[in-house]
Amino acid sequence: MKKLLASIMALTMVFAVTGCSESSDSSSESKAEATTTTTTTAASAAESETETTTTTAAPEESVADTTTSADDTTSTADEATGTYENDVYTSDLYSFKIDSKKWAMQESAGVDVMFTYADAGDDVELESASINVISMSNELLNGLTASDYADQIKQTYESMDGYTVTNDKEDKFAGKDAYIVDVTGEIGSQKVLLNQIITSENGNLVVITYGASEDAYSKLSDEFKTVLDSFELK
Repeated sequence: MKKLLASIMALTMVFAVTGCSESSDSSSESKAEATTTTTTTAASAAESETETTTTTAAPEESVADTTTSADDTTSTADEATGTYENDVYTSDLYSFKIDSKKWAMQESAGVDVMFTYADAGDDVELESASINVISMSNELLNGLTASDYADQIKQTYESMDGYTVTNDKEDKFAGKDAYIVDVTGEIGSQKVLLNQIITSENGNLVVITYGASEDAYSKLSDEFKTVLDSFELK
């Protein structure tokens, strides 16, 4: 469930990036092609995990196998360069605090950074919780606004079977104007809750996506709030 929800969260963001990038310059087109490949792979993995039922659950990969070291630098050609040190993730466009004893940083194509909840104990539902961040520079956006991106995200979810946009509003986040899009969806028999915060500064776009299964979401509401309240936009 943890990996599947994380894949869906990254998948929907990649859909939105791909759709929004179609009118950009050649570098944007290259990213769109790359993220389309990522989307296809993630979708196949999600469909496979949703449709397959076994009597004996396969062991999950350990956090040690999938977690990037807290001292590592994460970057790709098109994603923001960031560092995670002393429980603070910092990029050129934003920074936020996230407790490394509770959250494990994962590598995920198409996003700046992703964290999954790692302090679940015996409550495996909590492992479904995930937070990821995508940023896009003014050059890549080619005039695309936070409002345009929010509209694209809504259209993406509305085109996906089993997903419903439940909230859509303008608000403030980290002292900046932002668009909030909340979504409910179904993965197999599980109901999931996903939230997007879309904001921009000096033409640069930052999109924060967080969510979990319905039961885990309510249990981790304070954890989500702690992370979100720590965000600083540059």
